[in-house]
Amino acid sequence: MSFSDLIRSSVTHALSLRGSFGHHLRSLSGVSISDAAAHEQRSELRWEWYEHLFAKALTPLARPEAHPGSFYCGMRLLAVDGSQWSLRNTASTLKALPRHGNQKGAVAAFPKFMTAVLLEVGTHQPLAAQCEQAPQGRASAEITLAKKLLEHLPRQGPSLLLADRLYGGAGFIASVLKAAPQSCEVLIRVAAHKKAKVIEACGDGSALVRISAGMGKSKQTELVLREIRVRTQRPGESTSVERRLWTTLLDASKHPAHELAELYTQRWEVEGFFRELKATLGRENLLRATSLPGAQIEFGALIMAASMMAEERLSIAEEQQVPPQRLSIVKIGQTTSELVRVLAYGRGILSEEQEQALIGRCKQHLGREARIAPRRQRSCQRGLRRPASPWPRIKSRRDPDRDWVLSVVPMHQP
Repeated sequence: MSFSDLIRSSVTHALSLRGSFGHHLRSLSGVSISDAAAHEQRSELRWEWYEHLFAKALTPLARPEAHPGSFYCGMRLLAVDGSQWSLRNTASTLKALPRHGNQKGAVAAFPKFMTAVLLEVGTHQPLAAQCEQAPQGRASAEITLAKKLLEHLPRQGPSLLLADRLYGGAGFIASVLKAAPQSCEVLIRVAAHKKAKVIEACGDGSALVRISAGMGKSKQTELVLREIRVRTQRPGESTSVERRLWTTLLDASKHPAHELAELYTQRWEVEGFFRELKATLGRENLLRATSLPGAQIEFGALIMAASMMAEERLSIAEEQQVPPQRLSIVKIGQTTSELVRVLAYGRGILSEEQEQALIGRCKQHLGREARIAPRRQRSCQRGLRRPASPWPRIKSRRDPDRDWVLSVVPMHQP
């Protein structure tokens, strides 16, 4: 078999909800090979090879004129986040990743496989990925994997990186500025206990603050950032939640606080990306791999599949003139997997013009079938009358369709 058949089969297997890797390899290559031999061939691939492939293949897709939702003031919107996956309780995985307990002492049912992804907002195109290496049987922290992604920040024009409060510290922000000092800005949520000294209050309610960042042993540096405090509240309700944001965008006249507060909500797209990988590709419970190297190979194939689906979805969305998020990634993945198999069966029978016509007809079909209908209004609010923790308890009825309102909490100079 050819090397391209091996990679194509890995991606097709990642997109398919059924069938073994050997089945897909036999279907696409025409080679008679057993399932065990197919897995042995694929096990020769290592995570380092996928890293080199990502560096070549994972490039930004959004264009300012065609995809304005992926940009802010000319900056490309990026998001970074991590997610855990469950592995099977085999001797190999338990040796590499022992099951650990949480703060309450409960031991996890399955070993956890940590991953992190750098994502382009709007297109859901992964730009870089890292996964669990488990050196000496120790699990890697999410932020450790995320820092390895910073060397892959795009250099083609300015960008703005969004991240949740796990990354909201001086150390991570300093790492971003060190990796891309001229091309990447930061907008990160910060925990309430983080300390910052207010320097100057801005007219939009934000304030310039000074924070200390550790840069190694006995090395301390100070960063000047802008802090925005946002209150989230439903109309007509007294309860609210206050959140803190730090950003390297210091000019309040060019980047008002309320704009950045609204912009930060787009960080949730990276959560949707992981949901697409897990729930829609049948990995919400367990990965199929039975070892740590196998999980790395499977995750690498999933990232390549996600990149292919992002490009396909963007192409269909441009033809249909709809946002990419309005197209079902499930139907795109299933149809693409079937199309790859049909093209493999027709190799040597179909001409290049016939193959292109078949691909075009498939896109037309997806433009009709993969479109997601607008979300219906809820007839009942979330919650239970007698809930088991941590579900919220319903004490009074409210309208579940009212949107949250964001308001900037003014900061004052001490």
